[in-house]
Amino acid sequence: MTETIDRVQASWALAATDADRMSRLFYSCLFRIDPRSKTLFAGDMKLQGRKLAQTLTFIVDNLEEPDNLLPAAVQLAKRHVGYGVTPEQYDAVGAALIDALKQILGQSFSAQDEAAWRETYDGLARAMVSAAYQG
Repeated sequence: MTETIDRVQASWALAATDADRMSRLFYSCLFRIDPRSKTLFAGDMKLQGRKLAQTLTFIVDNLEEPDNLLPAAVQLAKRHVGYGVTPEQYDAVGAALIDALKQILGQSFSAQDEAAWRETYDGLARAMVSAAYQG
């Protein structure tokens, strides 16, 4: 698990140096993968992008602190239920995140980095969906 966390943290440190571009790429990928998700965003996308970058930074910074990360992630998931996000859309978010990281990091984003992000995202997304959509 340590190597996975190290890879996620190192690649995020690179991507976060241009958080605005990373966020733009993410939303562009998300809306291409799941065009219906665009209706969930009515506000200022620049502000939304900053929130995304802050959230990703919090997640990455707390990967080794599940007692901090999981309650915050569960609350985030529950808020997203109220916004109209469906459990199925978590897959599109994960795919968009990986696509955006590939675009912004290019050759610096290895297959091992991608696997680390997938493992990390999938585990966290499962926990969030499970907590937010119980029954």
